Amino acid sequence: MAFHIFRRQAVYYWRRRTPRALASVLGRPHLSMSLKTTNRAAACRLATQVNLFLDDVAMLADGADRLSRSQIETMLHAVVEKQVAKLDRVAFAAKNAPGFDVDQARSDDRRALWTYTLLDAQGHGAAVRPEDRDRMIADSLSEADIEAVKRHLTMLRANDMVPTKYHVLRQMIEGVQAVPTAMNMDVAQGTYFRGMRLALAESGRRYGGARVEDEGLVDRLLLAMNDPPKPIVAAAVPAVDRPNDPPKTDGVATILQFVPMADFSRFADGVIQQNAADGHWDEKTQRQAKSISNLFIKFMVQDQHIHDLNLVSQTEVGKFADFLRLEIYKHYGKSVRDERLTIEELREKGRSVERSKRGIGGDTLNRHWTFIGQIFDYAIARGSKSLEAINLTKLRAKSRGKNKRARDERAKLPIDSAKAIFQTPPFINSAGWDDLGKWGEEGAARIIHCALYFVPILIYYMGARREELCGAMVDDIIFDRDGCRPYIHIAANEQRRIKNAQSKRNIPLHPELIRLGFLDYVGKIKALGYKLLFPDLYSPSTRSPLGNRFYKLFKPILTAAKITEEGLGAHAVRHLFGAQLKKKLLSKEDRADLLGHGGDSETSERYCEPHELDTLFEFILKLEVITGHLKPHAITLIPWVENKEVAPFSQPSRAKRRSETIGGSV
Repeated sequence: MAFHIFRRQAVYYWRRRTPRALASVLGRPHLSMSLKTTNRAAACRLATQVNLFLDDVAMLADGADRLSRSQIETMLHAVVEKQVAKLDRVAFAAKNAPGFDVDQARSDDRRALWTYTLLDAQGHGAAVRPEDRDRMIADSLSEADIEAVKRHLTMLRANDMVPTKYHVLRQMIEGVQAVPTAMNMDVAQGTYFRGMRLALAESGRRYGGARVEDEGLVDRLLLAMNDPPKPIVAAAVPAVDRPNDPPKTDGVATILQFVPMADFSRFADGVIQQNAADGHWDEKTQRQAKSISNLFIKFMVQDQHIHDLNLVSQTEVGKFADFLRLEIYKHYGKSVRDERLTIEELREKGRSVERSKRGIGGDTLNRHWTFIGQIFDYAIARGSKSLEAINLTKLRAKSRGKNKRARDERAKLPIDSAKAIFQTPPFINSAGWDDLGKWGEEGAARIIHCALYFVPILIYYMGARREELCGAMVDDIIFDRDGCRPYIHIAANEQRRIKNAQSKRNIPLHPELIRLGFLDYVGKIKALGYKLLFPDLYSPSTRSPLGNRFYKLFKPILTAAKITEEGLGAHAVRHLFGAQLKKKLLSKEDRADLLGHGGDSETSERYCEPHELDTLFEFILKLEVITGHLKPHAITLIPWVENKEVAPFSQPSRAKRRSETIGGSV
């Protein structure tokens, strides 16, 4: 099976799954053929040849496993560095041996140089052709030298040094994180011959004392005696893709050790672990950092064809910034499928939508650059000096400025529009749990108690943020303590985080919420064993915020209430809460305690205490009651919630794997 062969009626056959790159072209899941032999050893040899041929064809069709220019250049640097060091050691030893003849050593080097020049030009079947003889004579080689080159070629083949041994070429390829396909092996072979030729051409440094690193050495040493030298940052080897960007050094070009791009993921993991251990990042922030680091790696490998982290420069990072700002789909990352798409597929997804939906917003973009900047700092501290030259500050999005007052940046929701929300089907008479946005039978009063019913009422009377309510837990509603006014405790929990430290607060329940059965709803949900306050928003197949699911249900309700202006949604209802309290002459400190805002001065922030629940209760009583027309009903839950079933909008394959969590973690 290692050779993809099997035997049928004494004859060996070859059969293999069609490579993905060819499957769509050939339309066949498998390829097979008779090897027309009954000898197993012969079948293995033939199968190996067929496998190599198929790999080459698949690689040419796909190009995914093809060595990039930066990988080839990195292999070349490794060969040259290794052989130059080896030849230097041989030369040092030879010069200390009795009877050393420098002219003979130079002659031997020239013969070896021409041997590998022919191999570089013609491959492992190289021979001295008439035109080669003419070139060698023009280079002052004698007939004896030319015969020595022929003997050298013969000797290399006799000792199995030409072609280069398989394991040597394989190590070169795997050293740059590539796949040793037949084509890549051929490229590595040519690269090896080329590197040997370049190393042998440096005969002047070995036997003529012409070492480039010696230039200015004495001056640097004398200066160092009076002024301690500043550390010299090793310059990265430039990739062939950037021929006009030579490395800047202080006279010595240092070849950095190959660092695979995959190591960037390791550095990202280190940053995530540090921030998690220090309590700075929750699980969501950790996922965001991991996601952008994976996208960075994917862009460098797939789009810029860079596999060595040392070869990443300001140019490539700038192109990544342009990709994020101008090409990628605006809502990248909200779907788990996004991370499985290639860079070209992400571009195509961006091109498939209107221009206004392309490019990540400025605030999100800056958060991504903050993550990448921390990973860069972590990597630099662990030896990746090449990243020090990259400036991320200039790639950040600029702030929008202060052309508008903060209160004018968002559209305002009129009180009449808020009233219109509670004149829609979910609050008076809906067609059913699976059609909450449509009117039910005339004369009926069907109310389904769920997030779509309670969350808008909660936002209006409590001013909480959408996700603070959608991600709340049953135990966050406090109403069964003696002498304690019912309230909601808003803090980070296992489902969601809060915006900032001042967002942690307690808000008393408005009497309208109690009249409309909110506490009865909480009690029924708790009796079913749920942890989430609104389990109808939960899907085991997605990590998206629960507020996203709520907004998908709430958007048609806004449209039915003729609220279609951009920016008028659940958050606009929260702004209406604050605006009403301001009209009732509540101070900004009082409003901040309810809204979860911080103070804007040392006096308001540090030298004050949050109000007691009774005081906050007096504040919310100042709100205009706009749900007085709604009638309380016996609590009716969505059937699949009451039966503790998986959400019908979940993806079945994932929901099945996590269905057991419904009764516990949800």
